[in-house]
Amino acid sequence: MLARLGLDEGERERFGAQLEAILDHISKLQQVDTSDVSEMAQVGELVNVMRDDVREPCLGAERALSNAPAGDGRHFVVGAIQENELDG
Repeated sequence: MLARLGLDEGERERFGAQLEAILDHISKLQQVDTSDVSEMAQVGELVNVMRDDVREPCLGAERALSNAPAGDGRHFVVGAIQENELDG
């Protein structure tokens, strides 16, 4: 109720069963003896994968707006946001 997800009865049952399975798995993990395992921040090697910057042509307004719900040919058109909409 606090999340205000608006689930129907079938969804509640399905997600409830999935959440129960997740919690059962976590319970099993908590039973594992890890006293001989040293703490670590990461399990694998940390390697940054960098790529060269490649200059490519601009996307263009027509293509950028092609999937927009509303546009004026050069810009995305969105409705005004009321101050009370920002609170919730």
